[in-house]
Amino acid sequence: MLQLNTAENSTAVVNNKQTDVVWKVLIFDKFGQDIISSIMRVNDLRENGVTVHMLISQDRSPLPDVPAVYFVEPTSENILKICEDLRRNLYDSYNINFSSTVSRPVLEEFATKCITDNTSDMVNQVYDQYLNFICTNPNIFSLNQPEAFITLNNPTAPDSLIQDTIEKTVNALFSVIVTMGVIPIIRCPRGNAAESIANRLDGKLRDHVMNSRVNLFSENTSTLQRPVLILLDRSMDLTPMLSHAWTYEALIHDVLSLHLNRVTIQEDGNKKKSYDIENKDFFWAKNASSPFPQVAEDIDIELNKYKKDAAEITGMSGVSSLEDVGQIDMSSNTKLLKSAITALPELTARKATLDMHMNVATALLNEIKKRQLDTFFQLEENITRQTKTSLLDIINDKEKTNPEDKMRLFLIYYLSTADEISKEDMETYEQALAEAGCEIEALHYIKRVRALMRMTSMISSPPQLQTGFSQNDLFRGFSTIGNKLSDRLKEGGLGGGFENLLSGVKNLLPTRKELVSSKIVSDIMTPPNEASKASDYLYFDPKLSKNTKSHRQNKLTFQEAIVFVVGGGNYVEYQNLQELAMVYVYSIYTLCDMLNEFIFIV
Repeated sequence: MLQLNTAENSTAVVNNKQTDVVWKVLIFDKFGQDIISSIMRVNDLRENGVTVHMLISQDRSPLPDVPAVYFVEPTSENILKICEDLRRNLYDSYNINFSSTVSRPVLEEFATKCITDNTSDMVNQVYDQYLNFICTNPNIFSLNQPEAFITLNNPTAPDSLIQDTIEKTVNALFSVIVTMGVIPIIRCPRGNAAESIANRLDGKLRDHVMNSRVNLFSENTSTLQRPVLILLDRSMDLTPMLSHAWTYEALIHDVLSLHLNRVTIQEDGNKKKSYDIENKDFFWAKNASSPFPQVAEDIDIELNKYKKDAAEITGMSGVSSLEDVGQIDMSSNTKLLKSAITALPELTARKATLDMHMNVATALLNEIKKRQLDTFFQLEENITRQTKTSLLDIINDKEKTNPEDKMRLFLIYYLSTADEISKEDMETYEQALAEAGCEIEALHYIKRVRALMRMTSMISSPPQLQTGFSQNDLFRGFSTIGNKLSDRLKEGGLGGGFENLLSGVKNLLPTRKELVSSKIVSDIMTPPNEASKASDYLYFDPKLSKNTKSHRQNKLTFQEAIVFVVGGGNYVEYQNLQELAMVYVYSIYTLCDMLNEFIFIV
């Protein structure tokens, strides 16, 4: 798209040399901005010939000699904005890219206005890009529908709003499948929004296969097996949406702010600072799914490695610090010094990356200590062992000041216990939660969900894995980690070091559990001999006639899965699925939106 939809100019930089690049302006709406900003930064846009990027809603000055690339949703409002730009003759030519399929009425409206204004010759191309989803990493797609769970589970929601949400979901999933280039088998549970979405998506795919003049799917003939698209309903398991996380990426998403690959932390004086997570971030690629103590340990390792490499370069150059390396007179130095100069940019970038993650780690530790998140995580790891007394002690603990944490803990207990809580006990819990400042509406909703969907039968706690140490050993030394890391960082960034940081804390690891979603995905990809949760799931094959059925369709095995959760998900569930993906070729996690636990409970 950024190369004007041509293959000839698809590479703007070759061997660090600029090729013939068509410099252009990029115009997008808010959704288009979110799609692009999740995977590209300003430098990436510049490498693809984009000199200026602006929102379509902004007042823009004319650039008459520059072509414009538009990336917008196919709405009447955006059509009117584009036509206004055409009338004002802002740009040299106009390349219109719609994020999803443009409807015939909207396309006719665009054509009519262009003809009326006599501007049709300025429109160079019009494309449906099928990109109405957000990709934050190669294995996660979000449809950017944060209100989907509320809409689809609200009995007072108007039918038109529900149907509109389902239609948007179907269109976005169709775009994801087009992007992947292969038509999957579809599996879904019966009797909920997932079934409605599966039926419509199956019809849309089947209609395209049977009737479309242009085939959007370049099937890979070397692949013997198609993937399976597994549609799940969020109500099947709400526990992951409430659980306190302990892995790096999930903790950042829960405790700080992680949106469109941008981490935002609160600094002293209520100032906010943001960091972009880039594709080339070596530390993030290695540690995003790692338990937080391992992340701190790896910071220590990378820090020592950086200090060693920096010392080698300064030793070669005869200077005291890296800042002085660039000032060396190259005419009086050997090739060895030139290699040191060559290594300087990589070392500088590595330092910036480590600085960023150290600042993020500090912010995480401050929040963990402030909210005593280690205690909540420890309790949730053994939630079925909790008693009325232990729960009330936590709820009434004045040192635990965040009401949301207390409510999340109790909701997980309520969803996980197989026994019904007596009316008297529930009143006691509710009174304690209310006195702790918790919003009771969330509990009332969960009570209705549990009664309606019998979630006790769906969320059975897996047996705890036996480890070689007790729970006391598991969290031994956590406060030491917090104090040492905070102190080290205050000493001056990278210069502080992390010596002895993880003394006695290497066993601070979460136990492995298989969430409901992972169990269902596993049962579909490799059906067990006995009946399972997925045995009754519906089966759709858009490439076959609607009435064609196979007696072995529930026994088919798969190596690739696309897991879509209707109603939203989070990194706790994603990382649990990624552990399952190690057994298969890959697992892609798609969802209505990536919601952190606070947003979900509100």
